[in-house]
Amino acid sequence: MAEMSEKAGEIEQAIEEERKCLEAEALRRESEAGEKLDRILDRKKMDFCSRCSRKLGARADISGKCWADGCGKTLCSECWSIRRFRYCKEHARGIHEDAEKPGPVAGAEPIEGLRAMLEGDDGSRRQKLDYLASEYAGWLSRRLEKQGPIDWTPRKYLPKADVRKVRGDGETAMTVGVRRWFRRKVMLSVVVASFDPAGEFDASSITALLKRLSRRYGGYKLFVLVTDGAKLDVVNFANGFSDRDCSLYVSEPSKGNMFYNLNDPVTAGYSEWLSQKKEPGTFRAKLKRASDLVSGKLVVSPKSAAKEFGFGERDVNGILKSCPFITPLKGTDTFVWTEV
Repeated sequence: MAEMSEKAGEIEQAIEEERKCLEAEALRRESEAGEKLDRILDRKKMDFCSRCSRKLGARADISGKCWADGCGKTLCSECWSIRRFRYCKEHARGIHEDAEKPGPVAGAEPIEGLRAMLEGDDGSRRQKLDYLASEYAGWLSRRLEKQGPIDWTPRKYLPKADVRKVRGDGETAMTVGVRRWFRRKVMLSVVVASFDPAGEFDASSITALLKRLSRRYGGYKLFVLVTDGAKLDVVNFANGFSDRDCSLYVSEPSKGNMFYNLNDPVTAGYSEWLSQKKEPGTFRAKLKRASDLVSGKLVVSPKSAAKEFGFGERDVNGILKSCPFITPLKGTDTFVWTEV
């Protein structure tokens, strides 16, 4: 027995040493990748914010471009999202600061400096929709920071989830992931993009957009198409949309409206996070809502949990078993709360 214990200790020590070596190698490669990205950005002359001159260490640091016609210089996330600047240093001269910063989207009248853009021609309309989508994405990002990350997917509970903001090609995404040894696995992606409802409704164009975004982001997808006026055919499309790997929402932030498939329990459950008129609930809070008080104990059944979250029958037992605050009740298919 002593010899077996000694061998087990040696194996454990060898595993720990190998883990440390792998971790050191991963950090080295990450550092080299960062240096390479710096060199690429430097070659393309995109390594400084055009407003505050802050060095941009990664693509995620670039959040917007100057609104001046024909400019397109990059603005960092701090200037664009926090200080809410919309012009580079050169074109900001002579523009009053209050006129440059857009006011709140929901329920607010556009300030005079932006009125031409918000009520202008087709060229200005594109800017308006992008502005609405950017402001909505900023609101959602702040909600996720304040409330904590969305901690469940239709097939998995995420006890240690984290959120990262990603700027794409015309869209903004918040990816929810978990750490797996030396890499991060994306389990859920919330993708916000502008959508122009003008013209004749074309379902195939929306489907093509969703497919393009699906290929770009991992995990279960929550697509939010931001617009300024959803027509009836667009609303009907959102109401009838159903897909195993994603949910669709059409949002009107200026009115606080959101349209989606009410009959899909997964889509309806996530709407608490995405709607400006609802308060979100964590996985634990939603699971407690699906529980019943039996003989003085709070219990939850796989059937009630599946109904609340939209879990598949094959997945729900495994998900409940992974929760540290409930345990299986012997002789039954139910789970009892150990941490209320």
